[in-house]
Amino acid sequence: MSKIDPDTPAADGADAASAAAPARGRRTALARAEDPAFAASLAMLRQFGEASPDLLCIGEAGTARLEYLSPAFTAIHGVEREHMLSGNTLRRWVGLVHPEDRREALDTLRRARAGERVSREFRIVRPMDGQVRWLHATAFPLRDQAGRVRRLAGIAKDITGMKAAAERLRAVIGELQHRTGNLIGVVQALADKTLAGSASLGEFRERFCARLAALARVHGLLSRLNEGDRVTFDELIRTELAAHGLAEERGRQISLDGPADVRLRSSSVQALALALHELAANAVRYGALSRPDGRLAVRWRVAHGTDQTPRLRIAWRESGAATRRSAGRKPRQDFDREVIERILPYQLNAETRYRPRPNGLLCSIILPLAPAQAEGAG
Repeated sequence: MSKIDPDTPAADGADAASAAAPARGRRTALARAEDPAFAASLAMLRQFGEASPDLLCIGEAGTARLEYLSPAFTAIHGVEREHMLSGNTLRRWVGLVHPEDRREALDTLRRARAGERVSREFRIVRPMDGQVRWLHATAFPLRDQAGRVRRLAGIAKDITGMKAAAERLRAVIGELQHRTGNLIGVVQALADKTLAGSASLGEFRERFCARLAALARVHGLLSRLNEGDRVTFDELIRTELAAHGLAEERGRQISLDGPADVRLRSSSVQALALALHELAANAVRYGALSRPDGRLAVRWRVAHGTDQTPRLRIAWRESGAATRRSAGRKPRQDFDREVIERILPYQLNAETRYRPRPNGLLCSIILPLAPAQAEGAG
């Protein structure tokens, strides 16, 4: 098999031949005149190629010099096809291929010259803007009546969008697997902790189902997000309070004060939602919201620490409550306290403070945010 090399005379009919373009043009015209079937086929190909969004090309087998190039070449490569159809076309084309893919691209031409049909994916770099695009190209031989490979033809499709979509899908699947694994662990921990803190199976069922419902709500919020969106804290707190039949408009008992659109990492929403669920559930059971004169105020702000990292500061303040536990209730570690004092610091690197008082609970959570998450906090 003869070798195709963009830097040798074999690739384009010799450097000296580049200066003899008129003579070469006469030879090409003569060849076409001697091959009327090819001329007719080329005319039909032009009609098809002018309308196709895919790149079509035909070149001489010996030199790989282009004889036809469809308009899609300009749209994909960002180079005028007239420029490619003049001079050393193979060298110019190879110059557009990504350096890491040039060897395979040249091998595709060699194999097509040898009579094979070859399909490959490779990248090109657009000179006008440096953009890298993926192509799926098929090269195949065109034979004369004697069966000799006289020309090479190629069809190429821009698959950059398909590649990006496949990469996004892989990322989504990876995130889904990660979240599923985390969720299974959370459910197992919920079952263990709820069982340990329940006096009866009936109490276990009630609390366990309520905690599963909290997880279902946050996953519902996450599933409705568009790409690049995030759950916001004000949406999370209002969703959780509403699930307990509570709303900011409930008389003067509940007050919410904070900026909208404080975006949360998807990985942090689950643990924070569980903490808010426990706080709200306990406020209703035996905290401030168990009494008509009790009050709940939730205030949040975004502030920057000494390292300039934005942090979401959440203050949960109950007042007008009776004692946290009714008389005769068996003392035990509250799950809400464990979520706030152990799980949030471990999973989210949060700083927390949990202060039960006879008059009502005080709880603070300081959660690190990424800079882009602090939108709407100014």
